[in-house]
Amino acid sequence: MAPLIRLTAFVKPGARTVGRDIDASYDSAMPDNPSPSNAAATVVVARSIVPGREDEFRGWDQRIREASSEFPGFLASEVQPPNLSHPGEWVTVYSFGTAPELEGWLRSDERATLMEEVGPLIDGPVKEQRIAGLRSGAEPVTLVLSQRIAPRDREEFVALHADAVDRLLEFPGFLGSELLPPVEGVQDDLVIVASFASRADLDRWLESDSRSEWLDLIDGLVEGERTLNVVGGFGGWFSGQPSQPQGPKRWKQAIAVFIALFPTVLLITFIRGAIAPNMNVVAAIFVGNVVSILILTYLLMPPVTRLLGGWLSR
Repeated sequence: MAPLIRLTAFVKPGARTVGRDIDASYDSAMPDNPSPSNAAATVVVARSIVPGREDEFRGWDQRIREASSEFPGFLASEVQPPNLSHPGEWVTVYSFGTAPELEGWLRSDERATLMEEVGPLIDGPVKEQRIAGLRSGAEPVTLVLSQRIAPRDREEFVALHADAVDRLLEFPGFLGSELLPPVEGVQDDLVIVASFASRADLDRWLESDSRSEWLDLIDGLVEGERTLNVVGGFGGWFSGQPSQPQGPKRWKQAIAVFIALFPTVLLITFIRGAIAPNMNVVAAIFVGNVVSILILTYLLMPPVTRLLGGWLSR
């Protein structure tokens, strides 16, 4: 993973912040060419879809993510429909083990063919960010801000990121921020990743005078345009829609979970009975719950929610 220049992790009122001081040695804090060998390569793509063609895009997105999974180095992919984190935009994230492996996918004929197909479904420009070391965790809302900074100005930008964190600490809901340096072959920009407890908390920062003042401070250092994306915490079973900020109705969620849970529990019970029929009841329940949650989270709920997507969103 790329060196993290600044980290304030899960700040709570009254808690001690981590990483307050910037390293005295600039070379150790911000290497010009960090090694990409241990930096996971990630691309975040945000698109707006022509109204009424969302189902077509959903099918296309599933096909292109399945195609990406066949390429060397593939780690994971995830798609989020529009929600309060990124209203009006479908956000797709691909992660590969190394930058060359990511490039192999991005430059492939298979991807080029699929990209030609999706053109008529896209409304407006596509926002794409390549990032080394992005960690998509449980944070409800994550802001990803990319900007090109000349090497001579990077030390000043590091200091201004520290100033941004100091400002953010005054805003309720701020969880933490990382500054990811350029990594040769993976990302050319400095990337700020900041997490908030909710979209409302993020919006308070985005619309604040404090942020406007900070943007004025960095304006002379940024070369070209900044790229900003907002994503939610990947891995949830149900994604909220603009009309359903809390996700589908609870009774529908319960039915969807039951559809996946019942056969899972039945199968685990049969297997446990065959392998360890005399297992202690407490241990059996514990193991069964852990295995069930893992199976639902990583195997069953994603296809179930896709299959029931139209019904869940009504």
